[in-house]
Amino acid sequence: MKTVLANNCKEIKLDLKLLDKVTRYISNKLDKSSTSGLNVIFTGTEEIRKLNKEYRGIDSSTDVLSFSYVSDKNGLGSEEEPFIIGEIFISPEIARANASRQKKSWDLDLEIILLIVHGILHLYDYDHEAEDERLDMEVLQNSLLDDARKTFNL
Repeated sequence: MKTVLANNCKEIKLDLKLLDKVTRYISNKLDKSSTSGLNVIFTGTEEIRKLNKEYRGIDSSTDVLSFSYVSDKNGLGSEEEPFIIGEIFISPEIARANASRQKKSWDLDLEIILLIVHGILHLYDYDHEAEDERLDMEVLQNSLLDDARKTFNL
């Protein structure tokens, strides 16, 4: 899967090279197609609040939002022009705040990777509204995160 990361939040320095490698690694676990693409956009707190209000009716900031277009693919896309299966918006500012509340071995990169994994799972219809869905998603999310940590020595 082709991935594109865009950093629209210049206030926080991100290791985009690492994040792109991990995003490609994780997304390829769910879709190895060279005709699929994924956009990850790092944005400010105010912008993610606006998106949250517009698309979910919730007037507050959040750490991650996912917009899935997977069901629209139906054979569309090519290696030259991949079909974008989804977009993930992440607020590095909120991710940094989340990371600061975790144990010492947890940092901003790990928090953002967790949010990328979480967002990718939402693209493929994993959810955490119902308890059984939450447990299924959490198990897969933790497995993918552990795999990425081992693979990239995080």
